[in-house]
Amino acid sequence: MNLEISYIKPATHAEASSVLSGNLFARIIAGGSDLIVKWKNGLFPDLTHLVDLSYLGLNKIEKTANSIKIGALCKMRELTENPLLITHFPALVSAANQVGAPQIRETATIGGNVANASPAGDTIPPLIGLDAKVHISGPDSASREVDLKDFITAPGKTVLKPGEFITCFELPLRKTQGYFTKLGERRAHAISKISAAVSSWLNADGTTSFSIALGSVGPKVIRASEAEKVISGTKQPPSEELIETASQKACEAVTPIDDIRSTAKYRREMAKVLVSRSLRQIIK
Repeated sequence: MNLEISYIKPATHAEASSVLSGNLFARIIAGGSDLIVKWKNGLFPDLTHLVDLSYLGLNKIEKTANSIKIGALCKMRELTENPLLITHFPALVSAANQVGAPQIRETATIGGNVANASPAGDTIPPLIGLDAKVHISGPDSASREVDLKDFITAPGKTVLKPGEFITCFELPLRKTQGYFTKLGERRAHAISKISAAVSSWLNADGTTSFSIALGSVGPKVIRASEAEKVISGTKQPPSEELIETASQKACEAVTPIDDIRSTAKYRREMAKVLVSRSLRQIIK
């Protein structure tokens, strides 16, 4: 383990990109709730630089004409208490409130949770279900946007290039109903065996759209689009029959594996249960 590590607090996006692109073993530190644990366990033996982005103003939650932007350094606790998010995105608020214990939520950031690219990341299913875009800053003041569903490419892998980092997440401005639930060994610190985020919103024509996203059921969080089609586009709440059909479609969309936390069979069966439970919760 390298104990001679430089700690850098860039004052500008350009400086941050320069440090990250110029040092192969540099890592961004936000809350550090995941990175420091992994480093102490020897997972980053060649770590040379910790790059702290806290001077770059990435901890704001802002409403624009058509969207709400959530800074990458916003803490989980801040997400759970923000009036804009509570009003518009309850599934995301619920997910943030289930990240570890209160001590973790005081330090863990939404950017870190997403950048870890874990299929079990709690905030990823609601963000994908809410059609979030990832804003990325890079070398030479370049910036780009990527749909979150395309941002994560595999477990622990993203589209970020050398020198790039997440600045914020942008969600379409709409008032949603939503519910997030996960199954784990225990409430605090539990990595989910399976999670589900279901959201709905009213369209201009009076119809309702539903989104269904599932975590820990494949190499990436999945969006159960066929299940969404079953219950979206009508002006009436979905019937019990439609809820059951949509829940079965969600079950068919997952590709779980057996691992230390659970079995593929259990995850597949519970995908149907959690989607059914979540749909009933938001339409009651």
